[in-house]
Amino acid sequence: MKIAAANSAPWNIAESDNGGMPRLIRYRTDLAPFIASSDYPQRLVIIWEYDADNLIGMPSTEQSETMKSFEDALVETLDSDRLAVLAFVLTCNGSREWHYYINHVDEVGLRINTALSEFPKLPIHLQVENDPEWEQISLAYQICGV
Repeated sequence: MKIAAANSAPWNIAESDNGGMPRLIRYRTDLAPFIASSDYPQRLVIIWEYDADNLIGMPSTEQSETMKSFEDALVETLDSDRLAVLAFVLTCNGSREWHYYINHVDEVGLRINTALSEFPKLPIHLQVENDPEWEQISLAYQICGV
């Protein structure tokens, strides 16, 4: 069985409460059979912090459109050959996080730099963590009742 491309995979959205603020989790429903895949032992988290101009901590329409273009560029460059697998996206209280499972950190970094060369400087930072058991997607599934 092969992991589907992010742009053709089934996605769900779940909303929960995080300290009185809404938390949205958009997650892939097809990744459960791949949890703990040794092909993707690390998790890349791309964090975009934004000024929420509303009381619920969600991005504005304009911010959401820019984030959508950003995500599309990343999916095209990272997921087309499954160098990285976009597992879930978390939005809450002035922050959006894209969680990818990866293997080749250096190649992922090169492709991200290439993809983002078309964008103005963005308020993002990246972190890579070992997550060989895919604990974070398992936690997201638990939060979402999967």
